[in-house]
Amino acid sequence: MSTSGFSITLRSYDEEIRNFLDSVLLGSPGGIQYRVHRETSMNQGHENVHFLCLSRNEKLLGVVGLVNRVDESGKTWLYIRYLHIKRTLVTDKINRTSVLNRKALTHKKSRDKRISLLEEKLLGHLEEFSERLATRNTLPAYAFVEDKNHRSMKLCNRFNFNKAQEIQTMLFHRFNPTSHSQIRLMTHEELQGMDHKLRHFYNSYTAYHTEGITQQGYFLGYWMNGEWVAITRIMRHQWDIERLPERFSFLHKWKLDRWPYLRKVIPGQAFHFLTADYFWFKQYCERYLEKIMVHALAKEDVNTVMLWLSKESPHGQVLRKAISWGFLNKLGHSGSVSLVMREFGGDKVETQEIQVLKTKIGPTFINANDMT
Repeated sequence: MSTSGFSITLRSYDEEIRNFLDSVLLGSPGGIQYRVHRETSMNQGHENVHFLCLSRNEKLLGVVGLVNRVDESGKTWLYIRYLHIKRTLVTDKINRTSVLNRKALTHKKSRDKRISLLEEKLLGHLEEFSERLATRNTLPAYAFVEDKNHRSMKLCNRFNFNKAQEIQTMLFHRFNPTSHSQIRLMTHEELQGMDHKLRHFYNSYTAYHTEGITQQGYFLGYWMNGEWVAITRIMRHQWDIERLPERFSFLHKWKLDRWPYLRKVIPGQAFHFLTADYFWFKQYCERYLEKIMVHALAKEDVNTVMLWLSKESPHGQVLRKAISWGFLNKLGHSGSVSLVMREFGGDKVETQEIQVLKTKIGPTFINANDMT
């Protein structure tokens, strides 16, 4: 079956890829759908990402972002940073009239075969790239996919990625945040001095890394009795909202989203929010992380912080009980996210059994930049 005009190339980040990613509509139908507004500071690090680019007649139709990641234990990982193929390559549903049309069915079968061939070629390139990175017989690869994003989940399944863990999105919200005098901006030297504590804190986590830790965002810490008792990294983000969850659509229709307090809960066209990651707290001092996030909201003049935790995290239950997450979180957690994994190389039959991987991994560390 001909795939004339299609090409797959491995490229570094460039203007065409940036424009393509800026146009991608993210999120799941029925939930928040948005486009990422990429701040200049958030683009740092793209020079370490390679992109498998699917083009037709030199027009970019899809990308798979590949990050060669080395964790703090020295283990090499392949992280899938972006995975998007335009709907032009997705087979349309056939209605009853089309079913009666033999020509339409023939066209659909032809298109299905073409898509299958393209996916096989894309997977072949992915396997070839992973072989170059593998320092051992196998290379573990992973990605995060929203559970309701059925298109991405199906594509992951076709590439033999399987669900290994569940990740929970935690929403921290305050209507009127206030600053705290004991919270300070950490210097680079102070952060370096915390390195051993961060490593120990995340010792049980899989794939803990410090990629972009000093280039993106900033660290705030709670200083008490001559020592840090809690710290976290803060980054600011903007999503350009295209659609709200269906249960909130009436707020736009009746213009209720213009009410002062509702504007602080329901995202407008531009949704500004913060993320918190690389958090650490001294034993029994987890409540000070809440004070840091409140301070960050006041500093940035926004109302929401997002953070992500593996459901197997030893810190998850502690934080859920110790922190008052606020009104937005009480409306219901945003959709859970799946960690999907596979291994490249080695015994093909064995590596497709995700149960083998699950026995090797602990709670997975999440860098907020991977989720935004």
